[in-house]
Amino acid sequence: MRTLNVICKQQTCHFQPFFLSLHRRTYIHIIKHFNMPTKLFKTEFAVDMTCESCVNAVSKVLEGISGINSFDVNLAEKKVIVEGTVAPSKVSKALKDTGRTVIVRGQGVPDGQGHSGAAVCIFDCYGADPLATLPKGKAGLARFVQVDEDTCLIDITVEGLSPGNHGIHIHESGDISSGWKSTGEHYNPTNRPHGDMHNGHVGDLGNITVDENGWGDLVIESNRIKVWDVIGRSMVITENEDDLSPSSEDGHSGNGLLCGIIARSAGAFENTKLVCACNGNTLWEEARLQEKK
Repeated sequence: MRTLNVICKQQTCHFQPFFLSLHRRTYIHIIKHFNMPTKLFKTEFAVDMTCESCVNAVSKVLEGISGINSFDVNLAEKKVIVEGTVAPSKVSKALKDTGRTVIVRGQGVPDGQGHSGAAVCIFDCYGADPLATLPKGKAGLARFVQVDEDTCLIDITVEGLSPGNHGIHIHESGDISSGWKSTGEHYNPTNRPHGDMHNGHVGDLGNITVDENGWGDLVIESNRIKVWDVIGRSMVITENEDDLSPSSEDGHSGNGLLCGIIARSAGAFENTKLVCACNGNTLWEEARLQEKK
């Protein structure tokens, strides 16, 4: 059970949700849940909106997503801020399903909770022999947010893989010149045997389940990974399931299929760029070019 509250000018209305036009064409909708988790995070999206109909469509979609505690849709700045426990990948997919170009601009935590860093890993697809196969295009990404000193949230989305479970590992090196083969061993600063994300290598993150359409989503929280320790390393998705056993160094998960370098990313509100300095493309043009690859 939950209560839906709309708050404006110190007044609270316990009716059906509606949207309030404020200064700078911003629409704010606050949703409060009973037993709300204590660890929240905030994600900033750039959404290509042109009119109030766009705002209404985006707001309607966000209203229906469980785990969103508040959202702010800003038409003038073509910006959407979402706060809650829902995975950013789920919000991004829902926004894209409205037919609009959507870009994650940054992630952080709500004001007053502090923020220790954010990172992103953009996956490229390699064949079973990465030495003979060039990248085939983007195949998903992983986002890291250090929610607090002890908790790192990792949100992973992949596409184009065979249905079933596929192992996920952070590797020592960020060298992907030869695909996954040049990324080194699993990240293992504590010298533990291979295993699950609680007892194995620090870089052992278990498995991601891919559906019949080739898509997989996974959100995990780790109290062993720190964003500042993994920036510059790599993440690899394997062809087979990781059996999580200590009997091998990789859980018999096989060759890598997707890999990418973990790089520092902007936190919420840290990236305001609208035009790419290298080629003059707008944010939206650049995003569409990437989607066509």
